[in-house]
Amino acid sequence: MNKKIADKILDEMHRNYDSIAESFSQTRNYLGSDAVSLLGGNLKAGDRILDIGCGNGRFFPFFKDAGADYAGIDSSEKLVAIAAAKFPEANFTVADALNLPFGANEFDLAISFAVLHHVPSKEYRLNFFKEAWRVLKPRGKFIATVWDLRPFRLIRTRQWKRFKNYAAVQIGIVFGAKKLDFGDFFIPWQNRYQRYVHAFGLRELEKLTKTAGFEIEKSGILGSGKKESNLYIIARKA
Repeated sequence: MNKKIADKILDEMHRNYDSIAESFSQTRNYLGSDAVSLLGGNLKAGDRILDIGCGNGRFFPFFKDAGADYAGIDSSEKLVAIAAAKFPEANFTVADALNLPFGANEFDLAISFAVLHHVPSKEYRLNFFKEAWRVLKPRGKFIATVWDLRPFRLIRTRQWKRFKNYAAVQIGIVFGAKKLDFGDFFIPWQNRYQRYVHAFGLRELEKLTKTAGFEIEKSGILGSGKKESNLYIIARKA
């Protein structure tokens, strides 16, 4: 995907998330047990935490209870406003994950849950990881998850119709003026907006992590037996 198309997709996505912020926030009011278990063993009191794509701030109470120093960023002004209203004691900032407003070596742990699959183009996805690497302290960790949209799993869990554009994109069909990469497609939100999604495989996620300079501690699938599951990576800055 060329930069011009990727930038257009990003601009549209930012506007759309501002438009759906209230209704989207209502669907993100809890942490699943998988997320809690993934974080629990990689956190200690006093750690500085960066939540990349914090949305409505739902992770803040977990980190507050753990005694960590939390900061959250999101590109949606309205989602950040919702987060700040819910948790006025927390540190939330409107910022771009591809250009984080922090210096090098500031954080012990960076997290990004269900964000990276909305980043268009290989170049920007790699930059996403490189920015996380830059702001982490030596030996700091990055934990990221993406939706598990592998075709056979969608068929097995009977979710194929939900992602009906997916099959067409896999064989290279062009939607309008947007020429997408293999694994790219759009899904609707309340029949009003189209959200860009990249369907990762686990090997692709691991390769991206290593290319950005991380060492992989663990990777796999969260909720593999459930209707909805996620791929995850736990990486360490060498």
